Amino acid sequence: MLTLILISCGISSCISALLCFAAGSRLTVRLSAPLSLFALGFITALGFGHIIPEAFEGGDPHILGMVILITVLTLYFVENLLGSSHKHSHDHSAMSEGGSGILAGTFLHTICDGVVIACSYMSDLHVGIAMTIAVLSHEIAHEIGDYAVLVSLGMTPRHAYCVNAAAFTGSITGGLMAYFVISGYTSLLPFALAISGASFIYVALCDLMPRYRAHDGFKRNLTRLALIVAGAVICLLIASHD
Repeated sequence: MLTLILISCGISSCISALLCFAAGSRLTVRLSAPLSLFALGFITALGFGHIIPEAFEGGDPHILGMVILITVLTLYFVENLLGSSHKHSHDHSAMSEGGSGILAGTFLHTICDGVVIACSYMSDLHVGIAMTIAVLSHEIAHEIGDYAVLVSLGMTPRHAYCVNAAAFTGSITGGLMAYFVISGYTSLLPFALAISGASFIYVALCDLMPRYRAHDGFKRNLTRLALIVAGAVICLLIASHD
């Protein structure tokens, strides 16, 4: 189980690094949008359709509902706090500070992804596989975007791969932490799943979806909807095991 968790935690940063190396910075930027839309459908379906229901099966739904609410509000507060700091850094045109902020944010974000993956596998193998694909689709788009930003700030492509190293280290760290803590305290698993589901839904609805709300024509919006629905359908097919 631990080996599977570690492989699942590290795979997204490895694949995104390979994509950045093989495709180059221009193509990687073009790939990030469809991957983000696919991830939007995938992680929304996974959060509402599997992770939160799994949490409710193992604990009091009323208590877990409050955990979900607190998680969403906390994420909103932290994201706005970090967003203000990140903007302040760029206002001073300090490439090193901007790069440090991106790397730190990537590290913290992927720690959470590692925790989510580990909790999912400890709940159910099928949900763990679906979670790995969800993190894969979301994180590849995220890391490719960070790579492109670092290059635009003046870093060489070689140095910009630091974001992939930070992502790999963070996800492995989060996976190990969750595995050893929850293995000893299985009663924490429903709470960990509730937090995981809430974080995925928050990312989907507050981070990914607002990027694509512009009125760019019927055909383009239809294409976006098709990618979102494809992500949701594939998620439900993978995670369904009854």
